[in-house]
Amino acid sequence: MRLNIRSIRTLLLIVIILISVSVLSLWSNCSGQNHRLFSNKFKLTYDAQLVYDIKPIDCYINGNNNIIDCLLNGDIVYVPFSFLKKYFEIYGKLVDTSENKKVFHWSHSYSKIYHQIGKYNPRGVFTNFKNYKVEERDRVKCISASEGVPVSTQWNPQGYYYPTQIAQFGLSHYSKNLTSLEPRVKVLEDGLLNSKWIIPHLSKLHTTFNIQRNSSVLKFTSIEEEIIIKIDSEEDFIINFDVALSVSTSSSIVITVKDIKASDEVWNLHYICSNSFISAKGHNIYHGIRCHKDFIWKNLSRNILIDLQKGFHILKKSTVKMMRVKYKLCDFKLVGIGYIDNLILSSSDHIKQFYAAAHWFVKHQDKKSGGWRNPVTRKIFPSIPPLKPGWISAMGQGQAISLLARAYYHSGGNELYLKSAYYALKPFKVQSKNGGVLAKFMDIYPWYEEYPTIPPIFILNGFMYSLIGLYDLFMLAPNGSQIAQESYTLWHEGMLSLKHLLLMFDMGSRSAYDLRHLTLETSPNIARWDYHATHINQLLLLATLDNATVLKSTANRWIDYMNGAHASHN
Repeated sequence: MRLNIRSIRTLLLIVIILISVSVLSLWSNCSGQNHRLFSNKFKLTYDAQLVYDIKPIDCYINGNNNIIDCLLNGDIVYVPFSFLKKYFEIYGKLVDTSENKKVFHWSHSYSKIYHQIGKYNPRGVFTNFKNYKVEERDRVKCISASEGVPVSTQWNPQGYYYPTQIAQFGLSHYSKNLTSLEPRVKVLEDGLLNSKWIIPHLSKLHTTFNIQRNSSVLKFTSIEEEIIIKIDSEEDFIINFDVALSVSTSSSIVITVKDIKASDEVWNLHYICSNSFISAKGHNIYHGIRCHKDFIWKNLSRNILIDLQKGFHILKKSTVKMMRVKYKLCDFKLVGIGYIDNLILSSSDHIKQFYAAAHWFVKHQDKKSGGWRNPVTRKIFPSIPPLKPGWISAMGQGQAISLLARAYYHSGGNELYLKSAYYALKPFKVQSKNGGVLAKFMDIYPWYEEYPTIPPIFILNGFMYSLIGLYDLFMLAPNGSQIAQESYTLWHEGMLSLKHLLLMFDMGSRSAYDLRHLTLETSPNIARWDYHATHINQLLLLATLDNATVLKSTANRWIDYMNGAHASHN
């Protein structure tokens, strides 16, 4: 007789149960007493005959040919949790307790709710972004050495700058700067020629006065052998430095990192003049910097472990496995001809990364439209024409405004950031069919579209992020200014729309991601649990700014949905 895997698994289960019953029976006879296995309080006894009744049974799902393996014990049918998890989208895991027991944790959702503590403050952390690690996401190709911001592969594997992702990167580091401990900082070189440099015989390193920077810097010339400064750090992996390289000199910065736990492998991170974002070969990972013929200064703030991780991904190595290894930051090397200044090692550098994002938005804004254009095609739904490169997102605009408003505040009033945030209001006044982000539900209620499709689909989370951005700007702009007045008007009109349309997103057991079931006459697009939790977090935040009961009551009901609640039946 041939036994399949299902039959063998079932027989093993029955044998284990029978052995357990036999052991319990022997224990009971040796004690000379009739022990009950469960408390008399519940009047439950262990019926050995019930155990013998366990047998395999086929479960037919909805009467069709979808058959799964179940177990029958008397009148009770046991269905595998692995099937229930997928079928009902529920979650569970075995957990070891402090009493050396295993318990099973069952949950209806996988996301967390972050309750707003007090009224939302535009000067403070941005929502729950202090928990975000944007640079670690798989869809981030690398952190650009030219711009200091993420390069996305979300809709194009070649890599491109995605404004929404860059804003999230900057806002997460702004939030971390407010909530993290003060970083450890060690100055390795301040332009005065630290004596710890190792300078080969044919190489040169000397102090020179730089007119452009109005300070002393180091000029290096290392044609055959590298100029080296030892770092030897196993805790701090953030390197910050100012560098000027020329595309015509084949110069580079090389940082070596050693695997000190497994094989003592040495990896070299090269920062070179190149138009390529990142490449890798062997144990060498190359991050490209856009250089010019003339020596142009750039500031690089690099998380060495992130730069290493992105190289592993290019080399198709197991990123998770490789990053579990402990590393040591070894050497900082100068190659070719160039200038360097302000070489600093630290445990974090959140504010530099925040300003890198703010600078990117000022530099790359389309001044005519006020938007940051997405350079990729975005396909939303088969019946909707795809968004062609150059589209603007209300979510990207809103989060960029939140970032720029904070940069204006944090910098002590730098007008560049405020003006850029003001220009970013333009797309909110232009209908999506004309290149803006404005749509109107039933030609009445204004809605700011994350994806400005035709027809519009009214995405909820992107709309609420844009509202938060508008609020940040009118609160941080000078009182009574035109900027404050215009951003307040857009925010106020958007909040009225949210309060009128919010309940259309309530599906009775989850929220909808958008309203395509109303505009496209298709089935609802139910939000994933992480998007559902985002909806709740946003509503809880907005409820601190507007006392309309629909915001808080809807958020509370949607929290109940995450715990398995459903709308009542008729």
